[in-house]
Amino acid sequence: MLVACIRFPPTSTQSLDVLNYAIMNNKNLRIIEILALSVSIIVTALVMLRFTEWKIDSGIFVLFLAAISPYICLFLVDIVLRKFAPTLKMSLVFCGTSLLMLGLTLFIYVYLLAETPAHRSSTDVLVFVVVPFYLYVGGAVVLVGGLIWALLSKSYKNKNI
Repeated sequence: MLVACIRFPPTSTQSLDVLNYAIMNNKNLRIIEILALSVSIIVTALVMLRFTEWKIDSGIFVLFLAAISPYICLFLVDIVLRKFAPTLKMSLVFCGTSLLMLGLTLFIYVYLLAETPAHRSSTDVLVFVVVPFYLYVGGAVVLVGGLIWALLSKSYKNKNI
């Protein structure tokens, strides 16, 4: 349906506009955000389970809840703020924040998995306390900065489509 609105052959700017429209809408950005947060939770769970040799007790479960809480909190803040201002810029801010959180999660936890069990120390489990703290602080800074940008910048309008 979108292709029928474009004159053929499309110019390079029309091609970019179609790509921009296909990616830059609230629904697609929301899907990307949910996927990033879901992958972050799954990676955290798998790394934590592998790190504990697939044994689960109450202490590990509490640590797991603390480790995934930044992702859940970002999702809940997104739900609350979307009720007040469901704009494209808000979607961009939350999608970008969730992708940055995913990147940090993958970087830290994959690095932790790369260590062999013989080289692990007893303090390596602290990464599951420190990384969520950094995700809270860094996520809050990125989110507040993005929300300030969203409030102060001009509205986004795609006039070519």
